[in-house]
Amino acid sequence: MHSKYLLSLREAFISLLPYFVSSALALLVLNSAMYFNLITPTHTLYHILFNGASLILGLFPVFVATSIGFFISKNYGHSGIIGAMLALLCFAVHGQYIVYNNDAYELNPTGATPFAIIIPSISSLLLIVCMELQPSFERYLYQVSHFLSEKLRTIVPFSAVFFSFYLFMPLLYTAGEEIAYWLTPEMADNSVAWLTFQRMLITHGLWFLGIHGDNTFDMLLSSEFLAQPILPGISAKTFYDTFVLVSGTGCFAGLILAALFLRRSGHERNIAKLSIPFTAFNFCEIIVFALPIFLNPIMLLPFMFVPCLNFAVSYVVLSQGWVDVSNIDISWMTPAIISGYRVSGGLDGAFLQACLIVLSAIIYYPFLRWHNRQINFENAINKLSDKLNISEQLRSSGELAFISHQRDIEFASKELNQVLTDISAGKLKLFYQPQVCQISETINGFEALLRLQKPNGSLVGPYFLDALIKHDQTDIIDKWVIEQAQRDLDYFHKKGFTPIVSINVNPKVMIDHTLINYICDKFQKFPNQLKIEVVESGYLSDKNKVIRNIQKLRTFNITTVIDDFGTGYSSLSMLADLPIDIIKLDKSLLDNAQEESGADFYTYVVELLHKMDKHLIAEGVETRYQLEFVRALQVETVQGWYYQKALPKQEIIKFTTQFNSNKS
Repeated sequence: MHSKYLLSLREAFISLLPYFVSSALALLVLNSAMYFNLITPTHTLYHILFNGASLILGLFPVFVATSIGFFISKNYGHSGIIGAMLALLCFAVHGQYIVYNNDAYELNPTGATPFAIIIPSISSLLLIVCMELQPSFERYLYQVSHFLSEKLRTIVPFSAVFFSFYLFMPLLYTAGEEIAYWLTPEMADNSVAWLTFQRMLITHGLWFLGIHGDNTFDMLLSSEFLAQPILPGISAKTFYDTFVLVSGTGCFAGLILAALFLRRSGHERNIAKLSIPFTAFNFCEIIVFALPIFLNPIMLLPFMFVPCLNFAVSYVVLSQGWVDVSNIDISWMTPAIISGYRVSGGLDGAFLQACLIVLSAIIYYPFLRWHNRQINFENAINKLSDKLNISEQLRSSGELAFISHQRDIEFASKELNQVLTDISAGKLKLFYQPQVCQISETINGFEALLRLQKPNGSLVGPYFLDALIKHDQTDIIDKWVIEQAQRDLDYFHKKGFTPIVSINVNPKVMIDHTLINYICDKFQKFPNQLKIEVVESGYLSDKNKVIRNIQKLRTFNITTVIDDFGTGYSSLSMLADLPIDIIKLDKSLLDNAQEESGADFYTYVVELLHKMDKHLIAEGVETRYQLEFVRALQVETVQGWYYQKALPKQEIIKFTTQFNSNKS
């Protein structure tokens, strides 16, 4: 759960990259225009840009809260949009981001920013817990769509979580006040240098938690001491911006330099290159959230240590008079080297900054390498390809693979559209193939096989299923098969015929409580007449849930059958755990039995399954030789063209009567 939560936070902040870049560009344009005297605070354009930039910064907590709520809920298997709405609502109301003041609602990002991560995290995790703990309402919701039932089931947990914040928000506020009091520097008892150092530690700690450290500190705590001289001739703010935060929080110029020297590192190098235009003007958001720095234990130590080292080195150098400085007013977004040159009035300050950048790169480099090894699989692929002497072939095929992948996506989309068009133009039908008991030589059931009747009247097999499965669009077919099988059993019942019918459904049906309840309700009038056939690989995703649903079907006298055994994962340990007694052997196993090795394998599989007390159905029996082969192995039931191809329901009763009369 811990790793999934951290993954959700990472995805949440990475998804905000367009916002970070846009906000950085807005501030860059505004500050650049003022720096080069293109506009002044009296210009109309200044007010437009300033108001826009202020609004962007003011909405920052909203985007953070919404993104966190969405990704936590999504990654825990619940509705992302519901999680996002709940997170935004709880943050806006309980975090007092929107406050009522003087008969109007106002945004209050000053006090709400620290809660932009805390409240969405709590609300999303509480929603997940409540969803798991609430009773199942599936018996009341099975007649509505899965999408609607999912949303209806969130109503009670959604409301419970929202109102629960009224109970524990006072505790959060109290804890926040205690933390703020503990972090607030004692202005009277400390030097400007120590106050500046404390501020640096606090702001970097906040950045590591994903909170805009400098803005949050300035909103909650006093920064008046930054205007005072830290050393003769230079204020604390100028010293801090110029010689501590060389290219922004964490001295990211050094980190970029270190990343560029990494070999075989795609992620770190690409992020570094992407951030260069912004880091040059001291914007740090891209590296903080995309590398990422925040909540990354590997990068915590250098992120905190580098500015501390810069502070100590610069303080000693300036206090010893090795670099002369002048207290000039310089913008925080002045690029490194240039700012050092201006503050020192010569190359001394620029040289000091360059040394700090190199020193920072040396410190960051081993941690970036460690980070790269931990999260990047590219290095492993390159090592393997070098070992196998296929490096050049693999690299040269990269672009070809990408183009091929894009073509596959385009083809798949066209394929799906064509399939849906074919189904809409035609008519789906169920045909029935008999299953013959080899002990009593009687028909003991029929498998319902899907057919599509085209507009010209011709019948084709379910060629469209692969495309629907690939795009996860089988729900409508599954429901149609279920409903048509129920209608066909009703048709047989009216004619005094009570056959056992097997239907094939997508494996995901077995983990869908709503559909399982729907099936149980649909076939209540036909006890012991329905079997559900699902390929065995579908049972591997959630064994406990599958077992509960199989048992639920069994209580309604519905049998579950493993279909196409031998083509999927075929986990024998899974078969031992599942409460399933009937196994259907895939036709491909029998076809391979024409060879000696294939026959031996088929024999071993049958013997093993019989030892597990499984009832077997041999599928695809088409010749007398195959029939004699499976009979010799004492396979209980046979299905295939040897007896009969699939028939429309109107011919089933007649066929059954003739078959029984021929055997009597």
